[in-house]
Amino acid sequence: MEELKQVLQCSQKHNNTKLIALSDIYSLKDDIKDIVFDATLKKSLEMKGMLYPILVCTDYDFKQTDIRNFERRPVKEDIKQKYRCLIGNNRYAYAVANGYTHIECLIVKTYNEAKKAHLQTQIEPRKM
Repeated sequence: MEELKQVLQCSQKHNNTKLIALSDIYSLKDDIKDIVFDATLKKSLEMKGMLYPILVCTDYDFKQTDIRNFERRPVKEDIKQKYRCLIGNNRYAYAVANGYTHIECLIVKTYNEAKKAHLQTQIEPRKM
């Protein structure tokens, strides 16, 4: 029996937006708890949905290209997932916590692609 997909979709599509299973994405867990931001994000996602896709790269590209420089936090070298979440870890966590199985992503391959995509998709918390 095929599993029912619960998809966290974005409203602002991009040419390369792809649907990826949450289980195929490695996401950093922040130890920092920002209760106000978390509440704002949750309210925004529940009222407006996800506006932009999360940004991911393949684990292969992370290890082989300059995209590694986009991540400023310490990261695990070896992961079992195919993709690494670069931008959107909070949206990823929301999707996991709320029973979603898939999320729309924008796959980037280089540092410059990631930087350009981030500039096009970033939202100030006050405007969520």
